[in-house]
Amino acid sequence: MRKTAGTFVTAVFILAAALPPLRGQATFSSGWDFNVHRYQLANGLRVVLSEDDTLPLVSVVVAYGAGTIREQRGQIGLAFLLENLMFQGSGNVSPLQHLSFIQKIGGKLNATTTLDKTVYYQTLPSNQLALALWLESDRMKSLAFTPLSIEKTKEDLLEAHRRRLATEPYLESYSVFETYLYPDFPYGHPLIGTGEDLKNLTPADVESFYRSYYVPGNAVLSIVGDIHVGRAKELIARYFESIAPGPAAVPPPPPPSFAQTREIVQTIKETLLPTPGFHLGFRFTPVQTGDRHALRILEYLLLRGRTSRLSSRILRKDLTAYYFTGGLEERLGLTALRIFALNNNDVMADRSLRAILSEIDRLKTGMVSDDELDKAKRLFKMDYLRRLGNGLDRALTLAEAAFDNVPTDDLSAELEKHMRVTAQGLNSLVSRVFIPKNQVLLNIRNR
Repeated sequence: MRKTAGTFVTAVFILAAALPPLRGQATFSSGWDFNVHRYQLANGLRVVLSEDDTLPLVSVVVAYGAGTIREQRGQIGLAFLLENLMFQGSGNVSPLQHLSFIQKIGGKLNATTTLDKTVYYQTLPSNQLALALWLESDRMKSLAFTPLSIEKTKEDLLEAHRRRLATEPYLESYSVFETYLYPDFPYGHPLIGTGEDLKNLTPADVESFYRSYYVPGNAVLSIVGDIHVGRAKELIARYFESIAPGPAAVPPPPPPSFAQTREIVQTIKETLLPTPGFHLGFRFTPVQTGDRHALRILEYLLLRGRTSRLSSRILRKDLTAYYFTGGLEERLGLTALRIFALNNNDVMADRSLRAILSEIDRLKTGMVSDDELDKAKRLFKMDYLRRLGNGLDRALTLAEAAFDNVPTDDLSAELEKHMRVTAQGLNSLVSRVFIPKNQVLLNIRNR
């Protein structure tokens, strides 16, 4: 429900060695002030539970391996359509009744579709856990859709997308940029695109997608909050154990290899845009395991916080941009650093670009100071702890980790790997990966 075409979200960053498929029950102690219980139902549903009695609330997350990477050519928008159809009723729930049930008890809910997953999440009073599990299990086993509901949902999505295009003039440039940064169709096509594919999707397309990917063996249930683990397991068994496992999901296509030998530079012109700007991306593939931690610290050093290198220079020192944002993005085996800037004129756009590239070159030729590196690490650690301290964010993080078969028994060790990044390691990393053949630039001009 939340994400629309053109936006990008930095992926959850707990990326460690793969854990063998879960069988039976296991309990892990993270070394922090909470425990994580992971087990798997006979139908394949993976379950993650974490107790937190700080507030009388519970967050329930259900993640399906049903992202845009599952769409075929001619089906752009199918994953997003299913995300929204999941709120249009199921065997025992009327259209939009899921929302009203949760909202009437003071809860909040939403959903999002990414490359590899569609995730549904809600936070509600902890004494209403059974309600959330019943609602989620009902639509997992008996989603109710008709040709009429499908067409109505299509119209709503297309109208919302048209409104966004009208009110966010640079939105379309994100989709254009992605076709250059990720030219491979499975990994790079937009959430909705032009809308033509969405218009032509049939009820058979919808049902096939639902039956293939909205099944227990392709899902993770994550619950964090004021729960009793034993009671939660009883409720999960009651509502989910009888659901048929469904077909085994085919693994998504592997990340592509890119054959470009030099930087990509493209320009789009749109006279109706208020001002010029640019998208700049650096695509890193393949990324070595140790590099992931250094890239995340580098992201904080360059882009996170008012005093980060690029934000400070572009927005406050040089004053060459009036809007500037960016971040590290992970799409399964692909990792990219993305930057977007808006400038008052073409000259300022060129100056901003040169400043960014010069700051990156500085990282190649000189070491980061201890103070600057420590500041980036402190900001990273603060965000890391905040994610694990907040009930919903922890539930989302644990669902992501379980879905990707990542160990959760020692999250503090994962944090420590980031804290061990050195200035020498950053210098070596930047020299290796920030090279012309990894660079993609899309200039935006309005005259």
